[in-house]
Amino acid sequence: MKVIFNFLAFGAALALPLGCVNLEVDGSGGFSGEGIPAEVETCSGCLESQEIRGEAILLVNTRLTNPGSNFTANFPIDGKGRFVGAALYLYDPARVCDDGGNGCRLARLGHLWLDDSMGMLSVNDGSLERFTVRDLAWDRARGLWGLSYDALNDEWGLTELAVPDWHADDNHVEVHRYTFLPGPVDDTATDACYWRQSLTGLGFVDGELFVGAAGKPGNGLDARGAVFGIPGDFIAAPEHCVYANDRTLDPNYYACVPLCGIRASFEDWLGIAGDISDDASGVGMVAMVNGQDEAAMPADRNALFTIDPAGGAPTATNVVVDGILAGRDIEGLARIGGVLYGVDAFGKVYAITEPTAEDPSAWSVTVHDDLAPLFDNAAESIRLRGATRVVVE
Repeated sequence: MKVIFNFLAFGAALALPLGCVNLEVDGSGGFSGEGIPAEVETCSGCLESQEIRGEAILLVNTRLTNPGSNFTANFPIDGKGRFVGAALYLYDPARVCDDGGNGCRLARLGHLWLDDSMGMLSVNDGSLERFTVRDLAWDRARGLWGLSYDALNDEWGLTELAVPDWHADDNHVEVHRYTFLPGPVDDTATDACYWRQSLTGLGFVDGELFVGAAGKPGNGLDARGAVFGIPGDFIAAPEHCVYANDRTLDPNYYACVPLCGIRASFEDWLGIAGDISDDASGVGMVAMVNGQDEAAMPADRNALFTIDPAGGAPTATNVVVDGILAGRDIEGLARIGGVLYGVDAFGKVYAITEPTAEDPSAWSVTVHDDLAPLFDNAAESIRLRGATRVVVE
């Protein structure tokens, strides 16, 4: 649970008592412009403006934004706890570029703006320096959501994201974070997602939001990956509540009730590699899966599974990608123009062919594109760990 005590919010400059951590940011950032700081721009090969329209894949770059810290921290806006967060990009996999390349397919949409909208306690305690959004999910009626990770508090949550202008490339994307409720693992008041070591997938399927977990045990707990459903009434009207055991009594941090309800479990050491998407029918679910133990699945393999959103055991398809290097799982899935695409952490794009009534054995996967050359210092500056379909009007 949250362990940071915020003395700055009370204007105190006192010595810290035992057990408290001073995470006051001492950055010297002084950005005060209306757009995005030049220092955080890493995609010199992207479109110069955001001109993508229609169906597209929205990508999140979870690599943190400060090149001065080797991309292990976010870039300070003002040196007072506000930061430029993860970058969002729009990608049109079907667009044909006049020069025969792929630069016209990728446009920056903007960055998460980690400021007062996250709550003044989070601004003042410095925790936003390493905050990121791990995955994305969009639904026309329910908006844009993210799966967030607060590294300094070691807690996962859901984020509601607001993009001011989908036609601009310098958006300050507003973030509202709802952390999963902590507590004892066997307490029904504890969110079922709280003790998961690695939450790796997020997606809307037939209007319902789902969270995916990798097959990694947390603190000796369940090693089976899982898929969780999120209540529709929360998505319609999300709320914060003060968690009684939070010493900071932060009013803008925790969700009011447990959100995750388990729908499907994998075998031991199997789980979601990176994302969840709808199937070709629009009402079923597909997910990219990996293993955390050779007995469950080869370590260099990603495999596509189908999952019934109503529950039941996940089922393997014939889509298998071997030769996956460490850290290069296919972490994003999105369906564009009826085609299912996967994107790995370093920007390689895969096209997945699904079976039809005419050809029920048509599962296959091919490399479609490579976005890494569009980025400066791609090995350090990009980690594309989440994707979702959006429609830009």
